[in-house]
Amino acid sequence: MTTDPGTAAAAPREILMVTTTVATEAEAKRLAHAVLHARLAACVQVEPITAYFHWEGALEECRELRVACKTAHSAMPALMALLRKQHPYTLPQLVVQPVQASAEYGCWVDEQLAPAPQRQEPAMAVA
Repeated sequence: MTTDPGTAAAAPREILMVTTTVATEAEAKRLAHAVLHARLAACVQVEPITAYFHWEGALEECRELRVACKTAHSAMPALMALLRKQHPYTLPQLVVQPVQASAEYGCWVDEQLAPAPQRQEPAMAVA
């Protein structure tokens, strides 16, 4: 049995998931907007979590928000730099994970990271 090339599923594509955490919705929204405005991620997801960790000799438990940025290899260095610069924590969690996405989704990620085409403003009529 042969597979019709037009219906065969395209091979998955690798994209990167860069995650960090913040304490408030306002901080998560600010980072998400900064990342998207700079076109360093195609999508940013924010979800509530509970974190348990040792910090300065004490066991901590706190509610945080995980900020997950879907990006491409080419944008990762600039994305990490932006997150380091704008992050409210002294020592932010910055974790990069390669993940497999559908070919179509991978293409969409790439398209979102490309600069928007220059728009021609209509000529103004002088009265």
